[in-house]
Amino acid sequence: MHAILRDTLPAEAAEAADEGRIAETIEEMRTRFRSALAEVPDLQAHAVGIDGLYAAAAAASWPDFQRIHGDYHLGQVLDVPERGWVLLDFEGEPLRPLAERNRTDQPLRDIAGMLRSFDYAGGSVEQQNRGESARDWVTATQEAFLAGYTEESGHDPRDAGPLLSAYIVDKALYEVVYEARNRPDWLTIPLAAIDRLLPTALPTKEN
Repeated sequence: MHAILRDTLPAEAAEAADEGRIAETIEEMRTRFRSALAEVPDLQAHAVGIDGLYAAAAAASWPDFQRIHGDYHLGQVLDVPERGWVLLDFEGEPLRPLAERNRTDQPLRDIAGMLRSFDYAGGSVEQQNRGESARDWVTATQEAFLAGYTEESGHDPRDAGPLLSAYIVDKALYEVVYEARNRPDWLTIPLAAIDRLLPTALPTKEN
């Protein structure tokens, strides 16, 4: 998908990942954390960890920005008889500002979105069947997806290290805001993911 988007939209040339654009992207992530924190104040326990992760991501090596799907998850992928796999809805995440959705971005955002979608599928099973664990299935599907992406693209997303992790956390924080406003009973899924992604919840400083 990313290769096709890059090759078929020549008017949307790749945008170099210069310091200014990287700083803007990291600030957008920090803004989403502040939005999530306003909805769920307990996320303050992860503030130091998230700040450190975003700092590490800012210092990482960034590929060029390009056109991406923008809201890539299992619900956007259909297996159509006699056509094969079809991807839907390229308008981006509905809660993100239109100006952000219209810009080029990192393919890692889509990868993070699909990884979170597998976790959501497993989390929904756990939500509806208390006591069941879908962690093994989630891990297996995420690993299979990453292996397939690596084989097709020639680039292993896991090599991005903190940059991929930052996009995954950013997506989970987006989910926190969405669930807090629309389905509070489902907040446990993204919050549990953040706990796993940032296992060391550091206490806040006291004045």
